Amino acid sequence: MPQPVTNTSEPHQKRDMILDQAIATFAEDGFRNADVQAIADAAQVGKGTVYRYFGNKESLFWATSMAVLQRLTSQLMAAIEPLQSPLEKLRAAAAAYAGFFQADPRYLEVFVQERAQFRGRVPEDHLNYHEELFDRFGEILQRGIELGEFRDLDVRKTLISLNGVVYGSVVWACYAMDDRPLTERTLHAVDIFFEGIRATPHDSDP
Repeated sequence: MPQPVTNTSEPHQKRDMILDQAIATFAEDGFRNADVQAIADAAQVGKGTVYRYFGNKESLFWATSMAVLQRLTSQLMAAIEPLQSPLEKLRAAAAAYAGFFQADPRYLEVFVQERAQFRGRVPEDHLNYHEELFDRFGEILQRGIELGEFRDLDVRKTLISLNGVVYGSVVWACYAMDDRPLTERTLHAVDIFFEGIRATPHDSDP
């Protein structure tokens, strides 16, 4: 079986071109129907070059999924970086999350394909990446509890619930008959969630 290219001296441009075309193809055709030759043709490389970089079709898909996840993370970090309040950071992250998929719905299709095709069978590097990202936002939520912005809650369970609200709002937008922008709908949902976990004066009493 061909092995992915690991030489860091290889130019990144060609790899990125393949990933860009893979995003479009997997989003449009799904994993099963996606044709590696079509991806290669769109990226203006040989089919063998795709396999040389990524090993096989499944590895290409996971590299595509990781590329989307990294792009999403960059957008989230840029949104929260200038803010001080943990509440505002989490709210900004939710808006950035929705905005990411609103700007390019193909990214959401890749994530949906991941779940539909592999049903939780996720590579370890993806699991580790998700966990590290989860921990970063867990620290923000914990800081909000310490500052008295949020009630004293189980951080992990609360963040899982918040993630469900945000992700659910984005996915449900595919079906909901609602003309509002995706970011507006998502913020409406998370603001209701935040009302439930905000600290009250009574919560902060000694």
